[in-house]
Amino acid sequence: MKSMSTELLAVTLTPAELSIGSTVGLQRQLKCLQNSRVGKSLKDYKEYWGNPGAKGLWGNSIEGALGEIAVAKYLGVYPSGISGYNSTDVGEHYEVRTRPHPRDILFMKKRDKKDKYYILVIGSYGIYQLKGWVSAPEVFAHEEWYHNNNGRTSTSYWVPDEALHDIRTLPEDLCHLQEINKMFSQNSLENTRTIPYNSLEIS
Repeated sequence: MKSMSTELLAVTLTPAELSIGSTVGLQRQLKCLQNSRVGKSLKDYKEYWGNPGAKGLWGNSIEGALGEIAVAKYLGVYPSGISGYNSTDVGEHYEVRTRPHPRDILFMKKRDKKDKYYILVIGSYGIYQLKGWVSAPEVFAHEEWYHNNNGRTSTSYWVPDEALHDIRTLPEDLCHLQEINKMFSQNSLENTRTIPYNSLEIS
């Protein structure tokens, strides 16, 4: 179904790129703490932002920014996520999810942007593999992916690896998203039955 490559694309960051990404990640974490409801304890943070995981708050934010730098480096586009909160991570169309372990999968929240491509990056400390991509409409069409892994994680869309497309097929524009949305709209219409008026009559 998917053209996933057995060899993932690897990207290694330079010391300068590591420095920039780390600074961006640190600034983001400080902003998150300032915007949290109380900002005084990990419990307060988790209630608002979710569980940061075993690596801790700082590591997650820094690695997230570094993953964006890695994708931008591969694509040759600007890492626009460094511009500020709510900016698209890379270029105009790409959001990045960076996770440390090879078995980690891509996740999305219901509040995530509906008109973007989401890229899964695996790695840490400046060495990353671009595992694949998926469009937001493809994810949001699968309500069965929305769960909390039996209480082990926050409730999110957890996207199986087999649903990812090869990173080499990543679209450069939103035409793919438009086609996906068109397909879903057609399927919805085809699956909608018209109920005859006379069937609603009370006998």
